[in-house]
Amino acid sequence: MTGVRYKIPMLSAKAILAYAKPVGEDIYSFNLNKAETASVLLNHGDTYQDDNAIFYQLMSMLHRDGYSPKDDELIIEELYDAIIYLDFAGIFDRSAKYPKNALRQKKAESMFRPEGITLDLGGGQHKYLAFERSASMSRNAKLSFVRADLYDEITRRITLNLKIDVCELSKLYAYNGLLFSSGIRVEPDDKFFLENVAIVPNPKHITNDVSYVTVKDVTGEGSTRKYERTECTGDIETTRFDGMGLISPEFAREIDSKIGSKKEHTSFQIRMPYIKGMVHKTDFKALFKEAGVETITDIWGRKHKVDSLCMILTESQFKGYKWLKQYNISWSTYVQLCRAYEHTIYITNVSKTEAEDTTELNYQFLNTVKMLSSEFRPDDLPLGWEHSPAKDERMWLTKPTEQRYYDLRSDNDARIRYFTDKADEWTFGRKSRSYHLAELLRKKSKVYQ
Repeated sequence: MTGVRYKIPMLSAKAILAYAKPVGEDIYSFNLNKAETASVLLNHGDTYQDDNAIFYQLMSMLHRDGYSPKDDELIIEELYDAIIYLDFAGIFDRSAKYPKNALRQKKAESMFRPEGITLDLGGGQHKYLAFERSASMSRNAKLSFVRADLYDEITRRITLNLKIDVCELSKLYAYNGLLFSSGIRVEPDDKFFLENVAIVPNPKHITNDVSYVTVKDVTGEGSTRKYERTECTGDIETTRFDGMGLISPEFAREIDSKIGSKKEHTSFQIRMPYIKGMVHKTDFKALFKEAGVETITDIWGRKHKVDSLCMILTESQFKGYKWLKQYNISWSTYVQLCRAYEHTIYITNVSKTEAEDTTELNYQFLNTVKMLSSEFRPDDLPLGWEHSPAKDERMWLTKPTEQRYYDLRSDNDARIRYFTDKADEWTFGRKSRSYHLAELLRKKSKVYQ
């Protein structure tokens, strides 16, 4: 899938710390002028991000008379000083038992204060406040900061102005961050398509007498939750079709057309406010007709005519359901709020059009597959290798990674191959990582030889 990209500056939080000025006990301020801001930009400010719902919302705020992306506009620079990304690598991923690291972390904490940080990206000084991040950004120690004069409105827009009282902050941040998912905005021909979406309960399954490890809430008084590890035996309830829904063939074809695909896909990864998951193309209208079912009932007790539906989502896909239920907010109200804040469906991924023999491993596979601990990594293996893991005839999940690391540390030829295997990528441009690897080889001629 292709779409517009935005020029969004990426700055080094670690470099910004050099300009921290103490203003109180363990409190620091950050006020950088134009030259100082330029010195902390990564890649000289030439960093780009794919389209997402938050960028669209910001563009709508800047274009009060109405915003509509141009068909031939591939790179958009209008958000360059509206939202920025900070890279916190080398700060919170270091042990605080070392005084230098502890001081860095203490300084960095002040960036999250209401005073924010002040930068000049070329259009004058602006204050920026810590904002949201996607799951991918979290894994890579990145966080967005938004210009202070835009903060309140963009927050209202992405939260639909819902007032959340007591909740798990980690989940709130995760759900807000869904709108940072890269994708293509789709505006269906039917502007009221959300009214033709039904959300139904997930079936549950109970497995009896299962040994498992969980955490127990031992908070007691106070709002900061505290948990402790607990080993239990009991019945486990699992959610079926977790994160899965259905999309009609007609609506699937329309989406394929809207995203510019010449091929038909069977599955789509979707994002909307507080909604995420996969929908699979299924002729559910024909199935229900064959079963003699004309209407289905959603989780609010509202009946829907099957023939009018374009999607059937499950409760597990609607992350905001419990909050809406808590405040007696119906699906109809949610739809109205989405329309008021110009939200629609985003397609963040699609199914492969041709079958593949393998796919990349991820944590969800590890949590799902039935695997013994010895298959993941046998307990008798050393934590550091004095000989090659290849000498052990057994196979376990982390063995290829351990072998790769061992080779890079102990085999000079393997270290050289790490560079030379990328020779075909060296023409990618002077700013690419591969180009700099080639330059390193040229400078370190002894290694190359």
